[in-house]
Amino acid sequence: MLTRLFSVGLLILLAGCSGMQVQRDYDPEFDFKPLERFAVVYPLKDGIETLTQSRIASAITADMTKKGYLSADKEHADFVIVFHTDVTTRKQVTTDFQMVGFFPYYGYGYGAAMTVPVQREYDYDEAKIIIDMLNPVGNRIFWRAVATDRLKHFDTPQERTAYINKVVAESLDAFPARGLEP
Repeated sequence: MLTRLFSVGLLILLAGCSGMQVQRDYDPEFDFKPLERFAVVYPLKDGIETLTQSRIASAITADMTKKGYLSADKEHADFVIVFHTDVTTRKQVTTDFQMVGFFPYYGYGYGAAMTVPVQREYDYDEAKIIIDMLNPVGNRIFWRAVATDRLKHFDTPQERTAYINKVVAESLDAFPARGLEP
């Protein structure tokens, strides 16, 4: 299972841009204004760090720096950013209609025909990245983004990196710049 998540599932977690869905939520009582320094922390399973995890952490750091925040180690951070990834196999059922019976027979008139529904089932991998902002005091989540899409395969590391950067940017788009409220 671990191998599947990291080798197949995390080729880049999310599929084509057109189908990606991003959901965000935050604690309206949390005061964002004093936030200045952040640390990106992510769980390592059995000490394995994948290229994808490194790319996601780099993309988060770059995006948060653009928003005016400073990267720091966990002990000196005002808030901690944690991300998780997951890949799930889903089923999609489609229905189309096929003609059965006699079709138009040109020159000799028409025969009897009707359409019948035909269902087809497809398996696909759905990837998800969850980005949580945590208050180090009490480890409580105050902001969350979840991006979900079909798993997509890339030919080059540059394509993977560019896609990860886009997914992270869209996920963190609504997170306020330093000193602002959402």
